[in-house]
Amino acid sequence: MFTPHHTGIVVSDLETTMNAYIENFGYSFYQFEVNEANASLSGSSPSFLLRFGMGQLGLNLIELIQPVSGTTLYSQHLAQKGPGLHHLGFSALDVAAARKQLAARGCNCLQNGRINGLVDFSYYESAELACIVEPLQLSCDLAGFLLKNARPYTRKSV
Repeated sequence: MFTPHHTGIVVSDLETTMNAYIENFGYSFYQFEVNEANASLSGSSPSFLLRFGMGQLGLNLIELIQPVSGTTLYSQHLAQKGPGLHHLGFSALDVAAARKQLAARGCNCLQNGRINGLVDFSYYESAELACIVEPLQLSCDLAGFLLKNARPYTRKSV
């Protein structure tokens, strides 16, 4: 029912972190912004702005998330814990069934969300897995979404 998809990391400075992943490991990135006009995130303030960097190295995907404004689960994580691992994303063929499965296992739902034209997702806190798990169902091909809605990021000179 679940296929590993990405590792989500909350960061305080998207460019600095993307540069470090490029320099240290050779990742390539696409970046895009999410706000209340193109996404819904339960428990967030009425207006918010997030910057995302989707990085790929081979088959490995990382999702870097910089909270810019407003209150979100990500800004709360950054304020309380600082930058670092936020969640493990798992693709599900049926996100509603995945949500029921995680709830039945006693996992606490922290947030439901949607990014228009990309994904329907939730975050579940799992004590037995010692992390936040994100079941997600892509509404389109990720590569196609990035080509249409994101821009490639090239390392800035320091």
